[in-house]
Amino acid sequence: MNLSALTLNEVQALQQRLVAERGGSPVGRYQIIDDTLDDLMTRMGLSGQERFTPELQDRMAMTLARDAGLTAWEAGRLPNDTFAHNLSRIWAGLPADASNHSYYEGVAGNRARADWTQVMTALESVRTRP
Repeated sequence: MNLSALTLNEVQALQQRLVAERGGSPVGRYQIIDDTLDDLMTRMGLSGQERFTPELQDRMAMTLARDAGLTAWEAGRLPNDTFAHNLSRIWAGLPADASNHSYYEGVAGNRARADWTQVMTALESVRTRP
């Protein structure tokens, strides 16, 4: 299914069906769940008529990353491990810490799909990029 052809209202309807059928609703490149999409639409002032394009999904992900402390992290006021932990509270596929367990481990089948060391290396790489 081409999600970018759907409006946000259509994505919400799809998510309602997914919850009823599968018990979960993650969609798109950032696996945004229904409650998070509802919240983002309100916070971003979206009408529901916008298409769920990759660009809009990127904007949504950046909003969530800012919620996790992106601005403070970019300014060097938030350490990598704290920022990574904060991100794990948003994206269940990220490890919460060096245990390599998701913040939501075992909830609705969630588990970390990345390794803590990989996350730390990636964050350090981004932070030191000229």
